Amino acid sequence: MHRQHVDDLRRVDASPIAAAEQVRSDRVAVRLVTDQNRAEVVAGVRIASLQDGLASSRPVRAARESDWDTFWVMRSRLHPLTILLALVAVSVSCTSNGSVPPHSVGVEQTASTFTAAPSTVESPSDPSSRPGAQAIRLSELSGRVVYDCGDDVCEADIDGSNVQPLTHRSGPEFDPTWSPDGTRVAYRDSRSGINNNDQIYVVNVDGSGRRNLSRTYSNDWGPAWSPDGRLIAFNSSRGFGIRLFVMRPDGSRVRQITDIEAEYPSWAPDARRIAFMSAQPDAHGSDPNYDVFVVNVDGSHLEQLTGWPGEDGWPAWSPNGKWIAFTTTHDAKGRYIGGGPYRDVYIMRPDGTGKRRIVVGLIGAVPVWAPDGRTIMFAGSRLSRPGVTSVWVVRPDGSGLRRLPIRGQDPDWIDPSSSDR
Repeated sequence: MHRQHVDDLRRVDASPIAAAEQVRSDRVAVRLVTDQNRAEVVAGVRIASLQDGLASSRPVRAARESDWDTFWVMRSRLHPLTILLALVAVSVSCTSNGSVPPHSVGVEQTASTFTAAPSTVESPSDPSSRPGAQAIRLSELSGRVVYDCGDDVCEADIDGSNVQPLTHRSGPEFDPTWSPDGTRVAYRDSRSGINNNDQIYVVNVDGSGRRNLSRTYSNDWGPAWSPDGRLIAFNSSRGFGIRLFVMRPDGSRVRQITDIEAEYPSWAPDARRIAFMSAQPDAHGSDPNYDVFVVNVDGSHLEQLTGWPGEDGWPAWSPNGKWIAFTTTHDAKGRYIGGGPYRDVYIMRPDGTGKRRIVVGLIGAVPVWAPDGRTIMFAGSRLSRPGVTSVWVVRPDGSGLRRLPIRGQDPDWIDPSSSDR
């Protein structure tokens, strides 16, 4: 499912046959396919079939989001590769609606409630057609970016300069997330193969102090540091199925949050709620049915924010708490490019209303907000070159689209000098 979607999105080979083989051997490819097939992987089934030219042998979301050749195939966290990388096969756009069955969640089910949010959609005009539309200038941006630069985690200035690798061991290392103070980075370590005893590690920005935080025989991935720095949310296959957990930055006090499938968490700025993507009972195939949910940190008040057929996921909360950006195949209309469904980026309010598309004519996934909330960064590729993934930025209203000189995926952005808005 989505676990490896993002990872798979990284390197989806244009050739269906090559893509299938690449999924088995190429970590990136595996990442892309992982999201879509995560459910099957978790069930112990390794999917090695081609779906419309896309190999889906990666474990659901357990794959990673790097390498844009496969990148659009799937990049879910537990199935990380699946969801984001599905962008690889993306074509072009429009809309559809659907509904999703309710779920219950919470460490104590008696304390949890479920609410399905309305599916109102606001469809903006193509930003590129607006009179006087100008690309965002590099001078408007500042800070550092940590991202998946292949099979390793790298950091660089926002203009693509001063690239520094933070990991260099054999095997895929990806899904990076900054600590709030910018001194450390948590990430997913898949040295034994994606979805094969994946662990969450933390490393200092100078590459020192590497440490395994999860230390289990299960698959753990999708780390997300809380805004106050006190907890790290992540998804794990420990126990039954893939669930949402939190732990302290030293790996202690692990606590389960949800009783439903959960991947790729994102914290609200007040650190009281967590958004995540969850596989529905009918999630399967090249465009599995995932939806975005939010839940309180104590496991109560579970709320479903999306209900479209297909994959909605990789949520990212805005610094001011007013919006959630997410990846979706809502506009794919069954069309594929390079083997996977078309993906792009939307934003919506935290109650699920006001859904608005902000990326048009470009395959895009795994959004993250600028520290000042003025722009959104995401991994994307041109429809004419679905195998070439770079980091892009766009404004929340869909204007100013610009490709940054950073080749990779699954970015996270920090700027200590910036204040939230």
